[in-house]
This record gives sequence, C-alpha cells and structure tokens, in this order.
Amino acid sequence: MKKGIKDYYQILGVSRDASLDEIKSAYRRLAKLYHPDRNPDPSAEEKFKEINEAYYVLSDEERRKEYDSIFSSGDEKRFRSFLDYIQEFIKEVIKAERERGKRPRKGNDIRMKLYLTLEEAAFGGEKEISYDRWIDCPDCNGKGVQGEAQTVVCHACGGKGRRVSGIFSFPRPCSVCRGKGFIIKNPCPTCFGRGRVTTQARIKITIPPATEEGEVLKVPGKGHSGFNGGPPGDLYLKVFLKEHPIFKKVNKDLIVEKKISYPLAVLGGVTKVPTLEGKEEEIFIQPGTECGSTKTIPGKGFPSDKGRGNLIVTFRIEVPKDPSGKLRKLLEKVADELGDEGVERGESLGKKIAKIFKGS
Repeated sequence: MKKGIKDYYQILGVSRDASLDEIKSAYRRLAKLYHPDRNPDPSAEEKFKEINEAYYVLSDEERRKEYDSIFSSGDEKRFRSFLDYIQEFIKEVIKAERERGKRPRKGNDIRMKLYLTLEEAAFGGEKEISYDRWIDCPDCNGKGVQGEAQTVVCHACGGKGRRVSGIFSFPRPCSVCRGKGFIIKNPCPTCFGRGRVTTQARIKITIPPATEEGEVLKVPGKGHSGFNGGPPGDLYLKVFLKEHPIFKKVNKDLIVEKKISYPLAVLGGVTKVPTLEGKEEEIFIQPGTECGSTKTIPGKGFPSDKGRGNLIVTFRIEVPKDPSGKLRKLLEKVADELGDEGVERGESLGKKIAKIFKGS
C-alpha cells in the first residue's frame, strides 16, 4: 500500500501496465482459490472481498484511470471517497457470489470408452461395467476438514501464495500451499482436505440392438456427484468393437472364411457355416468352386434399423500337409486321370524325413 491506499495491482498480483486479459486471468485464479464456499480459512471471505474490489476497479477503464491518479498522488482522503463510491457495489457482488456458491450445482460428466463384442453390439442387452467417480467425502461431509478449520500461514511463500522460481524470476503459484497462502492444520484424513473421494461404481447399462462403433451411449445421473446437493453428472460411453475371432465386419455385412475339402470344391455338396447367433447355417457348394470365391447369405449380417446385412462366405480349399496311405494313392490316381506328370510319387514327405533321421 502507499500511504494507506490499497495497491490493487499487488492484490491481483499483476504489473501496473497489465492488460485487461491479464487482470481477468489473475482475478479468476484468485477468486477460485479464496471463494468462501470453497476455502475453509476464516480469512478467505475478507481476501475474496478484496480481490473483487481490486477487479471491479481495474477492469473498468474509467475507474482504473481515476484510481491510478489517486495512487500516484497519495491522497488518502480522495481514496476514501473513492472507496465510498464503490463499496456498495462490492457488497452486492460478495452477496451475489455467496448465494451463487451455495446454490446446488450439477456434478461433472464422465466420458469413457466401452468395448463391446460383435454379438453385444448386434443384439444388445445388459452389461455390467465398473469405473471411478468422485463423491462427497463421507467422513467430513465434503468440507475437507475435521471440525472447524485451523490454518497457518504457508512457510514457503509467507502467505503470498506465489513464489519466484526459474531462470526468468517469474512469480508462480506456491507449490506448497497451491497458491492459497495458507495451510490447513486439520485436514480430513480420509480425503486429505479435498472434500471429495473416489469410489468404484458398478452399474448395469442397457445396450441397444444394432449399436455401431463410434456411437456414444448416455447414462443419465451416473457421472461425478453434484455440489451443494446438486444432481450428479452424466456418464457418456463411446463404443469400440472388439476384434472377432471368426467374423470381420464391413459396414453391415459380415465376412467369414470357410475351409472346404478339394473333393467338395470339385464335386459340390453341402456344408455348414457359423452365424453371429452362435448357430450354424447349411449352405450348398456349387461344383467347381475355386479358392477365394464367395457365397452371399442374405439377412445374416449385422442388424440395423433398415434390416440386417449379409453374411459373405469366402471359401478356402483345405490342402492336406502330408497325405499318406490310401489318401496318397487316391491323389496319385487323380493326378494320373488329370494327366499331371509333375506330381511327386512314392513315399510321403513325412516318411522320407523319418528315414533320413533314422539313417543318421
């Protein structure tokens, strides 16, 4: 202060040539720290009033110009008159802030990922999930202290809430008291003075049928608990589909590979393929089916509000790795029938290798 005149720039922790944006930023930070409904220190309300007083003067161009003139002149009488002029407004601001701080406020929302199997997303149903959420500390009822708050001036910053650190000597919020200027002597041992604790919530959610990846499911009232008796926030779940061991989803279609034998591919016949419902669908194989060819089964794909997509079966011909005995002789006869002279004949590869090792 200068000759009993309050130094509003010092109160907000800004320079005398600070811009309006810098003044607003400093005010928001300090107002949050010293709001009487958040700060249990008995002196917080007076500090909060002083911060609002400084901001009211410095945030207005005309008032700031008049104040700068008073401060430069050191005229205390003129400053007292100036204070009388703004005091009524400051009282109203404090009253409004106190009422606003006590009003119930909705808790914060929670956003998280939800991983679903293809079946869960397709057919819907109930699913139990667990996650962490903030609630009021049950031991201190959200106050953050045991009984009445007992505070001491922060030894690190001397109560200023800011300390000079770094090579540029820039004042930063004190890391010991977190910019408050004081330390609570009797914080709640359960929440460590925060007033809130985390708890693991376990809830059942309803998954609508035909849920697509990227959709966001809203679960009302399952976010963090509210403030001052306000309602809790909401839970938002963004859907991600797990990789499926059998099916690959492409838009509304499902693709599945089916291995078939060489005779079935050549002669045709009947085989079964899995469906998303966990059952099997009987399909007919056309004679002469080649490896990589496909067959479409309508209405057995992924569901949507416009109906289900298709199940597309891709055929792969299963080749025996080491045919022996009757199977080898039959294949040699087939090769003879087809005129395939390049086919290796005689013992199976497995027996040849066995003889090599036996001889060694």
